[in-house]
Amino acid sequence: MNNHIWERLLSYQSTETIQQKLEKHYQLLQFEHASERSYENSYRFIYFLKHGENFFKQANQSPYAIQPILLFYGFSQLIKASLILKDPVYPSTATVLAHGVSSRKRKKQHYHFLKDEIKIQRNGLFPHVASKLFQINHLEAEKYSMETLLQQIAEMSEVFTFHHVKKSMMKLPQLGSSFQVTEELTNAYHLSTNRFIEYLSEKNHHLIETITNDTFTSNILTNTKCYECHPLSYHIEEDAYYLPASRDLLINLPELLAHYLLLYNLSMISRYETEWWYELLLGMTSDDYPFIIRYMEIVKRKIPFLIFHYLEGNL
Repeated sequence: MNNHIWERLLSYQSTETIQQKLEKHYQLLQFEHASERSYENSYRFIYFLKHGENFFKQANQSPYAIQPILLFYGFSQLIKASLILKDPVYPSTATVLAHGVSSRKRKKQHYHFLKDEIKIQRNGLFPHVASKLFQINHLEAEKYSMETLLQQIAEMSEVFTFHHVKKSMMKLPQLGSSFQVTEELTNAYHLSTNRFIEYLSEKNHHLIETITNDTFTSNILTNTKCYECHPLSYHIEEDAYYLPASRDLLINLPELLAHYLLLYNLSMISRYETEWWYELLLGMTSDDYPFIIRYMEIVKRKIPFLIFHYLEGNL
């Protein structure tokens, strides 16, 4: 799948085509210097994509010990390519150049990655991307645990079930291009069928296209994109959508933002917590090991997939 995605992204590596597409896109945004900015950004866009691709391809050939660093910086490049679609003058100020998040100091003993937290800062790349790409603001001082973030990713559901003996996500039964609301789903959320559909619509108005009531069955959600389907998560290995197993597991972040936070924290651990990191990788002494390794394997395929579909849907 990964090679296929990079091959499809080759179409975006032509300044002739990208400049035309960016100019039309900027005109729709009513940006007054659309022609000039599209010329400048066509090169930047291609270079961001290519640099991100090189980081990801190098990660595939590197030991796990340094993969988080390569993946985080690769993701940062890909997200910057996506960002200049919505922010033609990025970076307009120095405040958006920082990472925009911080991880807490780690205890030398009894540290568990799943229980670790990350905090959102007022300025930096993360809050800027959240605002420009997903219209999410006021995240300053919000904290998220690694466990909570991993629970938003469909491909991680089997790992949670195996190790924690509980579901993190439930698969949505699909009928054609629609999804079936089952009794299992409504019971898990302690809502009636109609209230359950309303609840999803409140979380993401893109989800609800048509509702048809037939006994206990309602079909919902067909016209959404895999990158904006929050609170659902698209499972790239199964070609299916998953929903967090309960309302308590829902957070207000699209999956791309969850990946940013997870990779930032893992890259910081890889760089600065060398002793703990190698004890984990070589000793395999805790559940953190299978969670982290499985996640890194997923993200090497899923981030390019989500970025490609974001570009396809916006350019």
